[in-house]
Amino acid sequence: MVNQTPNSDVVNLSSSEEEPQDNFTPVTTEEGKLQQLIEWLEEHVSAYSYLSEVVPLEGSDEDIRKARDSVNDRGARMPDAIIHGSMMVLGAAVNHSSPYLAYADGKVEVTDTTVGESYKIPVRIFTPHDPTGAVVVAAHGGGFWMGDGVLRENAFGPNMAALAARSGSIVVDVDYRLAPEHKVSVAVEDISTVVAAVADDSLQLQQLGAKPISEQNPVVLYGVSSGGHNVVSSVDQIDQDIPVSLLLVAPALDLRGAAAVWLQAFFGTTDDSAKEVSPAAHKPSRSMRVHVQSASRDTVVRPATEYLKTVEEAGGKVSQTEFLATHQIAVPKVQREQITDAARFILEVTHTSRELPEDPAGEYDKDAIDRQNEESWGRG
Repeated sequence: MVNQTPNSDVVNLSSSEEEPQDNFTPVTTEEGKLQQLIEWLEEHVSAYSYLSEVVPLEGSDEDIRKARDSVNDRGARMPDAIIHGSMMVLGAAVNHSSPYLAYADGKVEVTDTTVGESYKIPVRIFTPHDPTGAVVVAAHGGGFWMGDGVLRENAFGPNMAALAARSGSIVVDVDYRLAPEHKVSVAVEDISTVVAAVADDSLQLQQLGAKPISEQNPVVLYGVSSGGHNVVSSVDQIDQDIPVSLLLVAPALDLRGAAAVWLQAFFGTTDDSAKEVSPAAHKPSRSMRVHVQSASRDTVVRPATEYLKTVEEAGGKVSQTEFLATHQIAVPKVQREQITDAARFILEVTHTSRELPEDPAGEYDKDAIDRQNEESWGRG
């Protein structure tokens, strides 16, 4: 097939999974719980396969839009499917709250605006009720061609609200233009344009509680999967006087081995080792603080090890946290852990402070729930 996205079928990533002995993994282990959830999703949720959808490169713009809408619609159902599946197979007595419900419900203001002159880039601003002054510019994933629309609304947006509430940062979610209608370089330009608007405060975030951008309070660029690729590439376009730090979630930074026809359509080159295609193989243009969240069972993107090494060689500082997850699936408890880990990094690099209450993980306290129910009925 010549129209595939850069997933494991294109770059030939081998699975990192280890086959459990006798094909049995006890569900009492965290690995077993994840595997049981995955198997339930594979059997019962048709939307589970949305990431394997390929872009119809030979189709019209309308064909591409229809394919994108279909994939986004399926992907938008996954957060609820994960919660439902977790309750079905892992036990309803365990807290399976999404990051949004656990941290952000009723605690974040959401506003939509645009940035830019020749092209108005849509952005969504998530402002916590008590901002610390930090600012995050965020880019969703989606194989460079999907992830907007209902998928952004139902999956990425709620997580960004949770990140804002948990970290106290103002999060600016960029609805960047997608390939193949636009080359990936256009998405990179959209992100760098928004970063400039944050730095010069033309977005007027300081009226919402943001502090001026400085070495002590850099813009944190947050990117998931292909969004991670785009924010890494945007660093070369961002003015050197604007301090930035990177927070990357399973970033797609090494596309060597991707099909030439796909590379030409998305990047305008067939050179899979070019910096705009595989930034992992190139030294960054500045010294930065970079944190990567990786998934232990990720078979979609290559590890960011090589990129982190180049960051260190450029004088930067790096860190990495691995979570028990596939590229797109983690149990709700791990999803909350990922948001908390991201919040800690943001607080560290922006020199801001915020109390991070204990995560509502683990089993419910039945007696406490009974007391709450009684109080709600006026019987407490």
